Amino acid sequence: MRYTPNNERSQTPIASDFQLHACEYSDARGVTSWQCGVGSFYPGSWIKFDNVNLSTGYNAFAVSYAATQSGSFDIRLGSPNGRLIGTVNYAPTAGWENYQWSGTPALDATAQGVHDIYIVSRAGAANLREFWFKNE
Repeated sequence: MRYTPNNERSQTPIASDFQLHACEYSDARGVTSWQCGVGSFYPGSWIKFDNVNLSTGYNAFAVSYAATQSGSFDIRLGSPNGRLIGTVNYAPTAGWENYQWSGTPALDATAQGVHDIYIVSRAGAANLREFWFKNE
């Protein structure tokens, strides 16, 4: 954790950014995995990461993805239908092998502590590589 002063007399803790690799999921529905990526990420598919430490909260989320059509996925706590803390809308890339970054600058920073995180496809189709929880 790093600390950023908000005035001369006190400091506010800021959680360090951290990365999750898509292939390191603990459970999933409807996806395939290869070379530390996840594919076949269609509506209704999800991947789960156990015991993710959201520390003091994060306000942004980024994903490395490839897609041939636009789509979206939710970031949820506890279950595929659990508390929604963010939604990522993504545009098509130049093909299934052409990865780029997208994300949401509006992650719910009040989601703090240790949680199971679910990445749940809502629309489109994508290959996923990695995710970053960030403070911006």
